[in-house]
Amino acid sequence: MPVFTLVSDVERVIENLRTQYGDFRLVMLYNSDTLESDLGWNLIASAPWTDRMGIGGATRVIARALNQGLGLENQRVISRITVLKTDDPFVRDMTEFHPLTPGNRERITQVSAGQITEGSGFLLYSQLVA
Repeated sequence: MPVFTLVSDVERVIENLRTQYGDFRLVMLYNSDTLESDLGWNLIASAPWTDRMGIGGATRVIARALNQGLGLENQRVISRITVLKTDDPFVRDMTEFHPLTPGNRERITQVSAGQITEGSGFLLYSQLVA
């Protein structure tokens, strides 16, 4: 499975969630291995609405959306969903160092934010707090 297919499919799911619940601060597909890996992807998300909903509730909403919006092949490569508070150091660093305009994505070959200093990923949404 090409990684870019996963990225595009996840982007569609995220856009549906954004339409339903509101903007995100950060959405990232992260892998501690390499960008070409077919397994072990972590979807990291942070938004004002996830803060209000709580980590458990927001994780369930995102998991349900991924289950409904991704094919089985893409579902199996996402091994984890991490919902972070909008004031988390990782979220603050990523949105400051890698701001994106909506609809764009950024390939990151070496993640360095918060306490994370390894891995790679695709930044799908990164908005500074207004």
